Amino acid sequence: MPAMPLRRSTIAAIVAFLAVTVPLGAADSPGCSAGVAGLASAATPGTSVDLELAHGGLVRSYRLHLPAHFDAVAPAPLWLHVHGYTGSARHSDGWTGLSELSDREGFVLVFPQSTSFEASLGPPGQSRNGTITSWNDLACSAPLNPEAPACREGADPYPCPPECGTCGRCNWCSCHDDVAYVAALIDHLAAELCIDTDRVFASGYSNGGMFVHRLGCALDDRLAAVAPMHGYLARGFNCAAGASGPSMLLVGGTADRTVPIDGSFASDGYIYTSQHGVAEEWAESQSCSGEPTAVETRWDGRRALSCVEHPGCAGDRAVRSCSWDGAHVWPRDDAGNFGGELLWDFFSEAER
Repeated sequence: MPAMPLRRSTIAAIVAFLAVTVPLGAADSPGCSAGVAGLASAATPGTSVDLELAHGGLVRSYRLHLPAHFDAVAPAPLWLHVHGYTGSARHSDGWTGLSELSDREGFVLVFPQSTSFEASLGPPGQSRNGTITSWNDLACSAPLNPEAPACREGADPYPCPPECGTCGRCNWCSCHDDVAYVAALIDHLAAELCIDTDRVFASGYSNGGMFVHRLGCALDDRLAAVAPMHGYLARGFNCAAGASGPSMLLVGGTADRTVPIDGSFASDGYIYTSQHGVAEEWAESQSCSGEPTAVETRWDGRRALSCVEHPGCAGDRAVRSCSWDGAHVWPRDDAGNFGGELLWDFFSEAER
């Protein structure tokens, strides 16, 4: 399949290449100027590289993968994928299989890296020292509702990130301004690479999915679609985008007890919004007109995969929920990476 970004004509690519003095189109980033070498000189197409960005008094890192047939002057979609709790950008790159999709489909792929600290994790007598990473999904660094706490009495304790100072009973994730970091990262990438700014997508796994949900609310004017996977915001923190927000795809496992799809208590004593609750509020914010109905995908039946979609959303946006019979793992089977394919199929139809 050609690596040229979807919905970009050959004429548009030629104009971008030859007529660099002509003002860029609304969807073309500053990095589309042929005079900007940018990050294309620091990364080899078809490979991934770890890079850094100074922001908020910290040196933040991210992993960049340019597609195998990357064209430095043809606007490409940008896909950010966010790792989960204790995860990393490098691990996500290998685990998700998204780099192979990038090479095939021609989108620029970025794995942002969260901040980290060293701590013991696990119950007394069974704890182990390790690197703790997490994203500020709001629920973990904001006051909790005492009438509906996000965890039950006796829930498993988690290390408190040092930047938080003190953590409440149900708090466990970063207190850094991760939303501002991702916004700055998008600006940085758009200045250094030729990005189609109407086609910027964000997906995330587990705590990364919770954070991506928050990004969809906070950066609703910049993202074309978001996809939380196996991650829903804590009880009491469900949010929705503005009236012209991004499309949303939710993916969850019916056997997931780490972040249950049905909003029941997780195995560690924490409780999150149900997938249905997230979709309902998002659909209302996007003026979707009806009850969710079954929608076909090319992967229906793979590990019992099925999806529903809210019809009639404003501005051709979509709100879709998919479930499969997996636990808290990436959706794949012996036939392939249907989780990654499902995400890209949804993103490839989204545009601001």
